[in-house]
Amino acid sequence: VSCQKASQAPRERDRERERESSGNMCRGSRPPLATSPSLATTSFSSAAGAGAFLVLVVLGLQPPSAEAQQLRNVTRMRGMRITSFDGVELSADAHVPLPRTASEHFPVVIFANSWASPEIEYLIECVKLAELGYLVLEYKTRGWPPSTGRVEAAGMEDQQDTTVVIDFVLAQRSWQPDHRRIALAGISYGAGLALLGAAHDDRVTTAVAMSGWPDMERALFENSSPNKVWGDVLLSSGKSSGSLDPIIPRMWKEVLAGNEPAFHDFAAERSPATYAEKLKVRKVPLFLSNNLEDRLFKPQDMLDFFQTYPGPKKMLLNQGIHATAEIGGLLDIPFNHVWMEAKAWLDTWLRGSDGTWRDDSGDADHMPATDETLVDVQLRSQRLVREQFAEWPSRRIAWLDYTMAPRGRLGLHGALRPPPLMVAAAGHAAAAGRVEEETISFARATGISAGIPIVGEVLQVYVDKRITSNLLLASRAHAIWYYGRLERETRLCGTPELSLDISSNAARWQIVAYLFAVDWKDEGTLLSHGSITCWNCTAGAGGRQRRRVELRT
Repeated sequence: VSCQKASQAPRERDRERERESSGNMCRGSRPPLATSPSLATTSFSSAAGAGAFLVLVVLGLQPPSAEAQQLRNVTRMRGMRITSFDGVELSADAHVPLPRTASEHFPVVIFANSWASPEIEYLIECVKLAELGYLVLEYKTRGWPPSTGRVEAAGMEDQQDTTVVIDFVLAQRSWQPDHRRIALAGISYGAGLALLGAAHDDRVTTAVAMSGWPDMERALFENSSPNKVWGDVLLSSGKSSGSLDPIIPRMWKEVLAGNEPAFHDFAAERSPATYAEKLKVRKVPLFLSNNLEDRLFKPQDMLDFFQTYPGPKKMLLNQGIHATAEIGGLLDIPFNHVWMEAKAWLDTWLRGSDGTWRDDSGDADHMPATDETLVDVQLRSQRLVREQFAEWPSRRIAWLDYTMAPRGRLGLHGALRPPPLMVAAAGHAAAAGRVEEETISFARATGISAGIPIVGEVLQVYVDKRITSNLLLASRAHAIWYYGRLERETRLCGTPELSLDISSNAARWQIVAYLFAVDWKDEGTLLSHGSITCWNCTAGAGGRQRRRVELRT
């Protein structure tokens, strides 16, 4: 897919932040993308390198910005107890900037913990935000010690807790909170709760969701396929570090048994997509960030949610597995792109786009301007480059459609036919009165792999150890691969989709689909994969059905 050249100029506030942070590094202008109809590369000339070095030196000589010189003194209050609606006590820490006047009020940012994470998870970022003039509170959700109660996995109790926490912060008049400027934020579990809280509480101005989920059923049971690895990880970590409500392991057993109706209502109650209309009516500004190798909260799920949301929004798609692109900010590693963008978003919607405080008049003149970048994607092949889209779906992305041709009795592989050949081949097949089909049988080992769970994804992203399979060694009885030749280098961007007509002689079956980039030795590098499962299908030709599956974005 061809991507045209995008504006890559950094925003002024990003340069300002970087000068504040260290004074000796610069995010700089991202290199422009050279484009052709289906080829895009990035190059750096020696002259450009010299220019970049000069910018670094000049920035290093800049005096601290006015904002950096005026960082707030912060009071940290630890171990507070917030009593919720049903008597459960939530543990919380607050970071309160010291006001300069009695009339000054601070925008509020509330963080909920990630699944099975320590109480100090957001400490570093909370302190930084408070020094910039945000009133920040981080709390442990119910069931995670030292909070009491049981873990409800973002159920209604957790959603009611969010409202109680907001009530608590606004009741602390000595902190001088601004009740008109409230953000909910978090990573993973906390991200889902931020979206759910924004849907249910009209006082929430904006939500920042990093590595969150829009639809719990799609996350753990998409296309009726249990997400077994990550489901087991969540269950085991939850048991070891929290007090799980018995319904959680019971629902996971239903998933592993293929009981989709039993899991549906449980998941729907915990899915922001269920309450999307509430967000849409209020047009709550949403900042979403997900990672492209995340096999728990898969990027295509959030991208679909993002695409249909009509309110103010921005989405980052980063290289990384679940929650790893954000972890640098939690560890105080400088220039973490996700946290820089998240803070810029908070500045925009809680303080005004120029980073200055909005006054108490609420005049329209003080409403923030929107960011021109709608979707920001980190390239897999060049991780220092981020492709930016001002619209989504983007006219800079063109769909490539293929149809599959059978391998026949003696062929090594099937074929992927591009559009002109699709029409001709379909006409020939119809004229001959035949249906083109292939047959494979079930096996646990097929010679094709999506890598060692979690480990393979980490190595692929951070060590550039790609997940590969030699397709010549794949089992012909249990797998089939369809091959399409690319005449030149091509950039692929988006969510691959596959549509299949299937009939099976068994009532229960599963098909896993992979997308590989293949070299001349038939060594395939995994780009994406997905699966479809049927638990109670009609066996035989009478059970023929068409199934569509989205592979990972």
